[in-house]
Amino acid sequence: MNRPARLLIARHGETDWNRDGRWQGDRDIPINDTGRTQANALAQRLAGEEIAAIHSSDLSRASETAAIVGAHIGITPRTEAYWRELRLGSLTGRSNATLANVHGELVTAIATSDGPLAEGVEEFHEIQARLREGFRRVCDEHAGKTVLIVGHGGTLKALIADLIGLPPSNIHHLSLRGNTSVSEIDFRHGRPQLMRINCTAHLEQA
Repeated sequence: MNRPARLLIARHGETDWNRDGRWQGDRDIPINDTGRTQANALAQRLAGEEIAAIHSSDLSRASETAAIVGAHIGITPRTEAYWRELRLGSLTGRSNATLANVHGELVTAIATSDGPLAEGVEEFHEIQARLREGFRRVCDEHAGKTVLIVGHGGTLKALIADLIGLPPSNIHHLSLRGNTSVSEIDFRHGRPQLMRINCTAHLEQA
């Protein structure tokens, strides 16, 4: 299969629900002013990268982050549902602390559950299927290029784990807590190599 040379993976900017420690799932919560400042810092960081395309979740917190980056580097992002955050059903809006006490690391809990974790929660095979289809399209359209995907902590962890061959039960070893954090997978040497994860150096500089 053709693959991009490099995949840059960025989480969206901060939202009020991030600030308040609430799980958003696929609820369309916009970024706040802090999130826009973070997105501009991300744009400045990525200005030196030879990015061929930007693909983004169609949820506004990701699509606005991607649009800010795209405007800075002269690329119009493509918004797609493949990269949406996990559908959390009845867990949407609940606090991070509550969910952690009940379920542990949420993506791992979803990945290792025998069925739906709670009412309306997306099952892991559904998450994997849409992420794999999204990545297949990236491969078909941007082989040998550097591509930026802007999305969400849960789905991006699942994507990274799948690409590097990390078993679902070990997803908890990955962290993408930083808003606008950058992760990178390099495909140029055969086996995918995770070069960085959850890097927020641009926020420290800002």
